[in-house]
Amino acid sequence: MESSVLGYYLEDRSYEETALLLGCDTKTVDNALQRVKRKVAKHLATRDVAV
Repeated sequence: MESSVLGYYLEDRSYEETALLLGCDTKTVDNALQRVKRKVAKHLATRDVAV
């Protein structure tokens, strides 16, 4: 779910469009994207990457 949501996000699709494509609720899309963002931030923090 998270990788699909990330892919659509990077394609600049809206939450509504992503939800429609995945057959889920927009809140599910939002939650998945928030998980992705937390994981990326954690990964960058452990690698001392300046954002």
